[in-house]
Amino acid sequence: MRESFTCFPLKIDESKTARYRWESKPVIESILLDNMENCANWQHIGVGEMTFTSERSMDGEKCLRLASKTKQEVYVDPEDRANYGRPFGEAIARRVFNGEDWSSYNRLSFWVYPTLPGFRVISMYVVLRNDGEIKIPDSYEREGLHFFLLKPDQWNHVVWEIASLPRDKVTGVDIIYRMQGNEPGATDTVMFDIDRLELQKVEADHYEGWNVAPGRISFSHTGYQTGSVKNAIACGIKASEFSVINVDTNETVLTRPVEVKKSHIGEFQFMDFTELEDEGSFIIRAGDVETQPFCIDKNIWRGTIWKTINLFYCERCGFSVPGIHGNCHRDWQCVHGDKKIIINGGWHDAGDLSQGIWNTTEATYAMFHLARRVKDSDPELYEKLIEEGKWGLDWILKTRFGDGYRSVWATMDFWTDGIIGTYDDITFKALNIPFANFDTAAAEALAAMVLEDEDPILSLYCLKAAKEDWQFAIDALAASDYSETYRHFPDVQLNGTGALASIELYRATGDSKYAEKAFEQATVIMNCQQITAPDWDIPLTGFFYENPDKDMILHYSHLSQSQAPLVALAELLAEFPNHRDWADWYRCIALYSDYLMRITEYTWPYGMFPASIYKIDESDTPTYREQVENGVRLSEGYYLRLFPVWYVFRGNNSLILSDAKALSSLARIRRNTAFFELCQHQLQWCLGRNPFSQSLMYGEGYDYAPQYTAMSGDMAGSLPVGIQTSREKDIPYWPVNNCYNYKEVWVQPSCRWLWLMSDLAGTAKVSGKLDPGVEENVEFLNTITGKAVNVEAEENGEFMVELPQGQYTVTYNNLEKTITLVPGEKYNLDLKNFYSIVRKNVSQRDDKLVVELEIVSNCTVELDLKGSNISFEKSRLEVAATNGNSITITVQGNIADKDKEYLAVIIPNGNIKELLEAR
Repeated sequence: MRESFTCFPLKIDESKTARYRWESKPVIESILLDNMENCANWQHIGVGEMTFTSERSMDGEKCLRLASKTKQEVYVDPEDRANYGRPFGEAIARRVFNGEDWSSYNRLSFWVYPTLPGFRVISMYVVLRNDGEIKIPDSYEREGLHFFLLKPDQWNHVVWEIASLPRDKVTGVDIIYRMQGNEPGATDTVMFDIDRLELQKVEADHYEGWNVAPGRISFSHTGYQTGSVKNAIACGIKASEFSVINVDTNETVLTRPVEVKKSHIGEFQFMDFTELEDEGSFIIRAGDVETQPFCIDKNIWRGTIWKTINLFYCERCGFSVPGIHGNCHRDWQCVHGDKKIIINGGWHDAGDLSQGIWNTTEATYAMFHLARRVKDSDPELYEKLIEEGKWGLDWILKTRFGDGYRSVWATMDFWTDGIIGTYDDITFKALNIPFANFDTAAAEALAAMVLEDEDPILSLYCLKAAKEDWQFAIDALAASDYSETYRHFPDVQLNGTGALASIELYRATGDSKYAEKAFEQATVIMNCQQITAPDWDIPLTGFFYENPDKDMILHYSHLSQSQAPLVALAELLAEFPNHRDWADWYRCIALYSDYLMRITEYTWPYGMFPASIYKIDESDTPTYREQVENGVRLSEGYYLRLFPVWYVFRGNNSLILSDAKALSSLARIRRNTAFFELCQHQLQWCLGRNPFSQSLMYGEGYDYAPQYTAMSGDMAGSLPVGIQTSREKDIPYWPVNNCYNYKEVWVQPSCRWLWLMSDLAGTAKVSGKLDPGVEENVEFLNTITGKAVNVEAEENGEFMVELPQGQYTVTYNNLEKTITLVPGEKYNLDLKNFYSIVRKNVSQRDDKLVVELEIVSNCTVELDLKGSNISFEKSRLEVAATNGNSITITVQGNIADKDKEYLAVIIPNGNIKELLEAR
């Protein structure tokens, strides 16, 4: 029976949070720094006032009281993008210290009693100031800051582990309230009572490195999909074997050796239990260490989909969300000449309350895309996706001025009074940006198709807007002043997004002009790719440059669109199988997917996607060179960074999930199960199979750490920007500190999560028909797990079976063939017109590619031959029925340029699901 998630906002199990574990840690040593009995050593800075009151205290007679208004009139130039829309000021209580050395201690502890009538979410932050060799806060104002949430009208215990921070010359501890406004029904004056500041020593959390946290097993907290690879990782556990135990029966279902394996990033204890295919709840035990329960299930990711939708529901703007906020920001505006739009609606973008077109549009697209996938298999989920998708769609349509200009980005970091004309109004100018209009056109066109039957009027409106937005983008790109007028985006990204919009509009209208534009955009994408092996010590191909001139390798820091060109090509391959450029598109996706597989060897056993290749002299920004040189040396001047080169904005969830979306799209075309496994590793990284064994999705799994969500509070399903690195290093860094933006709630990774689920969630449905009366079963043997499923046909010969993704050997009536199944697809297995084709040998002889194929069939087989950098004398071969016998045929193609990558694709009987590659 499926769990229901329909009552939003979803509840969060506090006992599974990292905060609960931190507060439960035994204190080894403690020093009372201040009991707040007098003002000695305290300074008040900023707005509000600081006093000492005897109204309440944790112990003693008094406590420190910090009081402030929630906002004040401060003029900020709307063109000052760093400060416009940000908090009005800060009230700071600073405890001064005289350069003390706290290196022997690793935790701060204090108590806060907040009084804020009408507030649903209460937030403060604390700052550690160090003036030693390494100073904090750092130059980016990130290190040394820690945000926390408080429950109203009670004493809250705040603990902050500072083991990751320099503390050899401490000069101060600041406890700070930020003026972030108030909802109309809440107080405009806040008060915080603070007491008992202590310095403590505890057993600190693991915060840096590839090694697994001591005494822990790194595993996928949600669990593992049946039919897939299943493993866990550890370091330093005293055990030679591990066991998997069924939680419900307490039965040990599997015992295997713990393998010790070395990789580029270290030595690990590896626990593989891929063969375990029974559904249920399990734990892993190795020596005296065991995991929390996890599941093995055919639809393992379903719960994460529901929780991600819950996040978007909680992030709704202009809507009363129970426990989070009322109908907000009714005075938020966007102007275009003498026109004006109220722009509340859609979803708040992150831990603040900002709103942007890209994340809203891409979330909307992902919701409709996934809804279409699950419509028949999961009606409950379908309805929820449509409901939430329409909420985003409304904002996309609402905030367009109808001439290419629209609300693109609007910063908002406080609650407003909802009254137009007061000093807390925030107004942004509309912009006409081609990338934004391509993005919206894709979402609008897809929504038009999905909603055609259930909401035909809205469907027509969406299609009208999609056509217009697409044309606005085309016209803007053709304008002579494009580069000066519009924000720049890499050509490969812009054309990828544009091609997807063109394809969706072609599907919605059948108008060939959209297809022709998509073909043109695909050519730009291909011209941006490295297709010849560079003269490097470790040569890599398949990666992209920003533009066809290839003067800058494509990188992303914390916000990635790496999926854009690849998803577009995958859609073209599926939609236009007979196009003249089909094989070239295919070569492009093959090169990129192989590139991802190759570079991921450097992060084994986690399989986290590395960031990018960097050229040592492409930037003179401070620390750039040092960051690059901490990567993997490929040659003189070129390095592969496992994490990006970055500065203020850090966190790699967007990068790994965007690459996962790219690869999952390509895996469906290339029918490659290893690609699906690698995509699942990115999900698992976010769900606990990382060095810290922490789930990054709040409310899912275990030990999920607080995220920066100062305005909306904790939300089940939220993902932060992601794991970062410290300073110039290239190793994972995940301190207890809770600060933007690496630990900030951000809907962009959640957009990718939903879009990924269209490719990774669920099972495949295989159907077929045998001759009536045949009693022999059809066997499906999963080549990854070794599990066999026998299927019996109905009396009329028809059969249907639901199977997990994977490669299967199908056996029936002394016949055998191999098929690859991908999640969510319907696969028709024709055993009456049977054929099996195996690529036996591939070789290169001078300038020829020679492919030997072994064929068994009881029907004629037509082979379509497609080549990139290869030509065939005939594009189609016909092979007569072999009547159950095995024959070998040879296919030869002429290689046009041996210095470039070449590839042949062989498609039997027009069935792209059974294609074979030859390279």
